[in-house]
Amino acid sequence: MVLPDEARTTVISYLAHQGGKDVPAIVQPVERERRRLADLLADISEEQAAFIPSSGGWSIKEVVRHVAGAERGVAVIIARLAGVPEPSQESRPVDPSLADACRELGEARARLLELVAGVPPHANLEARHEHPFFGPLNWKEWLAFQRVHDGDHIAQIEAIQGLPTYPKA
Repeated sequence: MVLPDEARTTVISYLAHQGGKDVPAIVQPVERERRRLADLLADISEEQAAFIPSSGGWSIKEVVRHVAGAERGVAVIIARLAGVPEPSQESRPVDPSLADACRELGEARARLLELVAGVPPHANLEARHEHPFFGPLNWKEWLAFQRVHDGDHIAQIEAIQGLPTYPKA
């Protein structure tokens, strides 16, 4: 991810603002963005999901798997920062179908939401974990980051779909 300084500053400000809210208020826009991603993926065929841009980028299926994997990693970060037990991790198939990858994405989100619902209201907000682009974030800011992350990859999928070589169906 390469962001101009102004965009980076905007995201950091957004994350700090969201981090000052209670969990349900943070989850609402995070879930809204996830619904956008799910809607975008709903009509993609296996051929389209496996299409790799000639530029050597990721296929849509690889993007979905990345989002799911990153979310599992964020759940671990949140658990450690908030001082609650980490969610269990299960093995993943090497080359799943798009439907399997979407199921994996849904499971990662369900575990994340279950985790943050169980974080006590007095959980530590001073502890931070470094994000490679946005600096040190507390657990609520990491939760809010999921909206930003989904949005970034929605744009990536839309760019793939806009390529002239993208399969029609």
